[in-house]
Amino acid sequence: MVDFPVARNLDNARAVGPLGRLRAARSVLVCVLAKAIADAVTQRRNFILWPFAMIVGLIIYRILPMEPALLTLGLGIGAALILAISGRNSVGIREAALLGLLVGLGMMLLPVHGALFGTPMLETARYGTYTARIDAVIFNDGEEQRWILSDIAAAEGMADWTVPDIRLARVSVSGAYAVSSGDTIKARIRFYPVPAPAVPGGYDSQFISYFDGIGAYGNVLGEVSTAAAQESDLSRFVNDIRGAITARLVAQLGDRIGGIAAALITGDQSRISEADYDVMAEAGIVHVISISGLHLTLVAGTMFAVVRFVLALSHRLPQRFPVKKIAAGFGIVTAFAYMLLSGMVIPAVRSTIMLALVFAAIIAGRQALTMRNVAIAALIIIIFEPSTVFRASFQLSFAAVVALIAAYELVRRRRDNRETPVRAKAFGMTIGVAMTSVIAGLATVVFTAYHFQQTAPFGVVGNLMIMPIVSFVMMPAALLGTLLIPIGLDVLPYAALGWSIEAMLWCAAFVRELSGGFDPSPILSPAALIVALAALAWLAYFRNRIRLSGPILAVPIITIFCIERAPDIFIADQSQAVAVRHDGAVALMAGRNGTFATNVWSERYITSIADSHDATRCDSLGCVLETDQGYTIALVKDRSAFDEDCRIADVVIARIKAPEVCRSAAHLVIDASELARYGAHMVDWNGPEASPTIRTGIDTPSRPWRLASD
Repeated sequence: MVDFPVARNLDNARAVGPLGRLRAARSVLVCVLAKAIADAVTQRRNFILWPFAMIVGLIIYRILPMEPALLTLGLGIGAALILAISGRNSVGIREAALLGLLVGLGMMLLPVHGALFGTPMLETARYGTYTARIDAVIFNDGEEQRWILSDIAAAEGMADWTVPDIRLARVSVSGAYAVSSGDTIKARIRFYPVPAPAVPGGYDSQFISYFDGIGAYGNVLGEVSTAAAQESDLSRFVNDIRGAITARLVAQLGDRIGGIAAALITGDQSRISEADYDVMAEAGIVHVISISGLHLTLVAGTMFAVVRFVLALSHRLPQRFPVKKIAAGFGIVTAFAYMLLSGMVIPAVRSTIMLALVFAAIIAGRQALTMRNVAIAALIIIIFEPSTVFRASFQLSFAAVVALIAAYELVRRRRDNRETPVRAKAFGMTIGVAMTSVIAGLATVVFTAYHFQQTAPFGVVGNLMIMPIVSFVMMPAALLGTLLIPIGLDVLPYAALGWSIEAMLWCAAFVRELSGGFDPSPILSPAALIVALAALAWLAYFRNRIRLSGPILAVPIITIFCIERAPDIFIADQSQAVAVRHDGAVALMAGRNGTFATNVWSERYITSIADSHDATRCDSLGCVLETDQGYTIALVKDRSAFDEDCRIADVVIARIKAPEVCRSAAHLVIDASELARYGAHMVDWNGPEASPTIRTGIDTPSRPWRLASD
C-alpha cells in the first residue's frame, strides 16, 4: 500500500510531467527509506551495524600508507566517546558518534594485536642446524608435511647470530614423520623471508603471517631428529585422535575417498587430489570439504534433534525436565568437540561461536536465529582475531550467514501473517535445505570471484543435487561413525559416508560436463569487496523488503566500476619472469613458465602465458619487443644496454638500478629499486599520450609487516 502523501505526490507528478515524476519518485524513495530506518531503530537494530563499523576501521588502518599516530587516534576516539555520551538526548548524533567510536576502535585493533602477537619479519635468508619446538602440524599428505615451529635456537656448534629473530616459522618437510604438537626437533633448515603478494590485491602472506606471529618460511634439509614431548596436553591429545580417525578412514575407504572423508571430519585436506578438488570447484561445491558453518550446523543440529527426540520418547521426562534445553546443551558440547577435532580452523571457530549463541538463546528461552547473534559472533571474532577480516574464509562465512539469516527473517515474517498447512511445512523444509546453499552461493559470489576467480555459474545445480546427500546422509553418517569408533561399530556408518562422497563426486562431474567449462569469472578490484560489504550491511540492517535493494544495486555498481582488465605487462618481484601482451597473446620476455609467479598470473587474470613471442629480439645484454599496441618494451640485463634501450624503448624494465638519464628518456622505467620496494608490477599501457596505469603487489611498503619498513 502507498501512503496518502505518497499517492498525492504521484498524482501531482502526472500533472507536471517527467520532472515531476522524478521528484515524486524521489519523495517515494525518501519516504520508504525513512520508514525502514524508523522501523530498524525501533527494533534496536543499530547494534547490527557495530561489527561493520569496526570492519571499516580495520580497512582504513590496512590501507593507510603509514602507521597512524596513536595519540591522534586516541584523541579522536575520546572525542567520539564524549559526543556519544553527551548526545544521548539526540538519537541521531549519539548513534553517529557511537559508530565513529567503533570505527576508531577498529583502527586500534590491529596495532594492539600486532604489539601483543606480532613478530619481526626475517629480511635475509638464514641457514644452519637448529633445534625447535613443533607448535602445529598444518599439512600432512604422507609424503610432505608443514610445521609451525617456535623456540628456534642454534644447535651445538652454530653461532647465535644465525638464529632468526622471529616468534614462529612455517617450514616444509619431505617425508613422513610421526610428530605432534609439543615435540622437539633438530634439523638443518633454510629460513627465507615471507613472500609478498604475487599480484596486486592478491593473498598477502606477509600481512597475515605478521599478525599470526610467523616471521619466516623455511625448508627442512636432510633428516630430522625428533623427540616426543614429555608432557601431554590437550592439543597433543586432540591431534592424536585426529590422526587415528584419518588413518581409520583411509584404511576403510581408500586414499581417495578416505582423504575426502578426513577433510570432512578432521579438516585435513592434504590427501585430496588436485583433480577432485578442481572438479568440485568447477561445480561450485568445493565448500563441502571445508569445515564451516554448514558442517557444524548439520552435526550439532543432528545431535540436538536426536537427543530431543530420544528424550521425548519418555512420557515423564518432558514433563519433569526441559528437554529442548538439555538437547541444546548437547548441541553446544558437540559443536565445541567438532571444532577441536577439525584442528580449530578459523571458519570452524567462527561457526562454533555462532552455534553456541544460538543454543544459548534456546536455553535462555530467547529467539535463536537473529541478526543480533550474528553481530555478537562477528564482534567476538573481530576483537580477538582482527586480521581474519581480510581472509577469504571470514568474508565467505560472514556473507553467507548474514544472507541466510536475512532470508530466514523475511520468510518468518511472511509465515507469521498466515497459517501454513503441515504438508506445506514439510515441503518448505525440503526446499529450505536445498535453498540454503543457493542463498549462500549468491551471497558469496563476489568474494569467490575476487579471491579464487571462480563464479561457478552452474553451482546452483550442483548444490541442489548434493545438499540433500550432504544433509541427510554424509554428515549424519560422519557423526555416527566417529561416535561409534570406540566400540568398533563404525564400519557401516563410514561405508555410508564413503557412498555419499562417491555420489557427490559423480554429481560434481555431471555438473562440470553440463557447464562445458563455462565460467565467466570477472577480474574484480579490491573496491568490489567494499561494495559487497556495504550491500551486506544494508541487507543486515533493514527488516522489510527494502533490504534486498542493497545487494541488487551492488551488481551494476560492481559491474561498472569494479572490474579490472588484465595487464599488458607482468613483472615478478623475486623471479626473473616478465610477460608482455602482444598480438592478442601473453608470453614471457624473461623467466620460465610453471613458476609460482606465472601460475598465479594465469589464475588471477584467467589467461594462458606462452613461453615467448616470436617478435622478441634478445642478446646477452637484454631483450626488445615492439608490441602491436604501438609501444616498445626493453628488458635490460646489463648496464651497458641502458644508453641505447632507454632511447628506443617506451618502457624499460631492469633488475639493476637504472641511471637517472634513462627516466627522462623513456616513458616508464621500472628498476631494482621499485621492484624491491613495491614488489610485483602490473602495467596497463594507455597510449603514448597518457601515463600507464601501474598496480603493485605491495601497496603499503612502510608498514611493520613489510620486510623493509621505514
